[in-house]
Amino acid sequence: MLTLPAAVVAQSVDSTEQPTQGASAPQLPESLWGVEFAGSVFVESWDMNRFRERLGGAVVGVSRQMTSRWRLGLETNLLYVKQQPLGDVFLPSLCLMARVGMFEVGKTVVFAEVGAGASYASNEVPNHGTRFNLVSQTGVGVSRPVSASVDFVGGARWLHVSNNSLDGASRNPDIQALGVYVGWRLH
Repeated sequence: MLTLPAAVVAQSVDSTEQPTQGASAPQLPESLWGVEFAGSVFVESWDMNRFRERLGGAVVGVSRQMTSRWRLGLETNLLYVKQQPLGDVFLPSLCLMARVGMFEVGKTVVFAEVGAGASYASNEVPNHGTRFNLVSQTGVGVSRPVSASVDFVGGARWLHVSNNSLDGASRNPDIQALGVYVGWRLH
């Protein structure tokens, strides 16, 4: 019968549980689900309409960590659209969002995100458009834990609002806006 010293057995057990030196094992958070609350501001930046829209409001989302890098969720933007001298508009939207962690700096995760959905505004937005619009957004951001159950989140986004000519080409103005958001994710 072959017997190995206890130190060799302990070493081999430890080495199967630990990643190789210099590599880090992917870690999923204890809670896979998160609820996010943020504030956002956007300014129409190109493809200008007759009047330059400014948007601001709240972002509320629910998401699930799918892998160590991927997070999928639903997000609603509750935006106030300033269309001076026209009347201002409330623009709620619902989007399916995906985030992928690109790299980490300490405990801070830098991610890219993309989403698409629909909105139905309180009035035509932008001017000569329609109340119903499709929404797409993409951007980059960061998340960093501030406690065991709260992460800071923030980022920069491009927001596109357009009815995609659903009511004819003459009624297809759009909003191409750049903006930022900051908030918290509870998990």
